[in-house]
Amino acid sequence: MLIFPVEYSSLSTKALKKLISNIYPIGKNSSIQFLKRGFNDTYLITENNKKYILRVYKHNWRTLESIETEINTINYLKENLCSVSFPIKNKQGAFIQKINAPEGERYAVLFSFAEGHLIRKLTLEQSYLLGIEVGKIHLLTQNKFFGTTAQDYDIDKQFKIILKTLKPILVNYPEQYAYLLQLKDDFINTFNNIDKNELGFGICHGDLQAENFHIDQDNKFTFFDFDFFGKGYLAYDIGVFIWYDHKNKTPETINSFLKGYQTQRNLTETELKLIPYFSTLRALFQMTLYCNISNGQDLPLWPAQQVADFIKKVNTWHDKKAKGLK
Repeated sequence: MLIFPVEYSSLSTKALKKLISNIYPIGKNSSIQFLKRGFNDTYLITENNKKYILRVYKHNWRTLESIETEINTINYLKENLCSVSFPIKNKQGAFIQKINAPEGERYAVLFSFAEGHLIRKLTLEQSYLLGIEVGKIHLLTQNKFFGTTAQDYDIDKQFKIILKTLKPILVNYPEQYAYLLQLKDDFINTFNNIDKNELGFGICHGDLQAENFHIDQDNKFTFFDFDFFGKGYLAYDIGVFIWYDHKNKTPETINSFLKGYQTQRNLTETELKLIPYFSTLRALFQMTLYCNISNGQDLPLWPAQQVADFIKKVNTWHDKKAKGLK
């Protein structure tokens, strides 16, 4: 009987454990646990007291070239003493493993485990220390590129994707789509009328939120999941940090983060002014990304009403945070 095609399979944990034991210096008595499913699948590998994270990228989600660039970027940060979860070579010296899944080729990378735990509500001291570490990463990656990145956070390119994706979804919500057109003009005009030399450019983590860094008992931060890393204005990462879970970030918390950041890399007045714009861009990027994968074929459709409601929230955010700075 013909095997029915699949879009996104769940790989056998037993088979993955066997694969890892065969190609890495990890014993067969190790254990494997499926942690989460998203743009990639994440597994926890444990051997005695040693932990690792196995990431298996979704088919056609990332190119091999961009994964290689991600690995090169993370290794560069590690070599320069940044605390990051880093890729581990197999017995043959390769970082990337190719898996012939039912839907097609998928890539897998084994990473070191980020010690510590997730924290959503940072103290002022923790915000300051986090800012220092983010500043270190940006200082190292400013004007440096290691190959093809996963994303390109160019303003014009992002809005082209946003409008193309959301136009058919918002066909019955013309007010929200009109707002996006207006917002695009606002962004383009704003960024066309600034001195680009006032904006640091380089490699952004792209997803600087609580789920992607751990803090240990000594208040040491370790960053992981560079799946959205991309080239763009470095202040974009700060906008991402402020946008996510913003209800848990007071003005004092944000200011403490910025003070810590600027011990490593000074922010210009232009960058400080545009941070709310980057928060808005991140919100739209996130929604558009989910709409692209939730297309009713690969994953269930994201209802148009929810998209329209989200745009209203973005509208409120941008009016409050960005327009007040003009």
